Amino acid sequence: MTTTVTAGDVASIAVAAIAVPATHARRRMDGEGLDSLARSIAEHGLLQPVVVRPLGGGRYELLAGARRLRAMRDLGEMAIPALVRQSEPAEVLSLIENTQREGLDALELAEALQRLAAKGWDRLALGRLVNRSLTWVGDVLSLNGLPDAIKADYPEVRRVVPRSLLVEIARVRDPETQMALWAEARGGALTVRAARTKRLAARPALPRALSAVRRCVKQLDRLDGVPELKARDRGALLALRERIDALLSGERGALGPS
Repeated sequence: MTTTVTAGDVASIAVAAIAVPATHARRRMDGEGLDSLARSIAEHGLLQPVVVRPLGGGRYELLAGARRLRAMRDLGEMAIPALVRQSEPAEVLSLIENTQREGLDALELAEALQRLAAKGWDRLALGRLVNRSLTWVGDVLSLNGLPDAIKADYPEVRRVVPRSLLVEIARVRDPETQMALWAEARGGALTVRAARTKRLAARPALPRALSAVRRCVKQLDRLDGVPELKARDRGALLALRERIDALLSGERGALGPS
């Protein structure tokens, strides 16, 4: 018989009384890792309790610890140490717990954030929830746009492909280029720097040029006063102005070398 406990308690709860919700952040488990975890628990015991919330009637919903719960079930254990919490929706607490422990792979994390975003959480709120920057949240959410073939293949090689490399591939707009980069990445032959270089090289010329212009404007804004220009520098600026004027007026022929 399972004893009902209150929020904040750590108690021994029947394994059969804990349900894993469909919205749980962790979606994938590899058999080798589970076997290793089960052997460790059998030898040393469970060192960290799972996290659950009460559903009533002696039943509980798992928030964090899916691998530990599965390993205990595989070992035939009847009960498991569990920390009981009850303050946020299950998927929110599951995301917090697993993010703090870095227990999710890149795509699991992206999917968990996307589910909350679909319920009205903006990026600022998501960043505060997991204590990460807006840039970090945006990068992770971008992984949801990867081709299905990469998403399906990723669990097999997630230990080889770091999240930062996956983000670089997600930033590529062309699916064929993404797949080509993925083929290198999954074989361990692609670094983040190399992926970024290839991504930038694959961008159309105009977006790259405009990006350079924006960076140039930021640098010019930092100038204190109007500096004295050498003839060569003045000529370069005049040539740039001509090309910008031609681009704005739509004179394609004027964009070539002068």
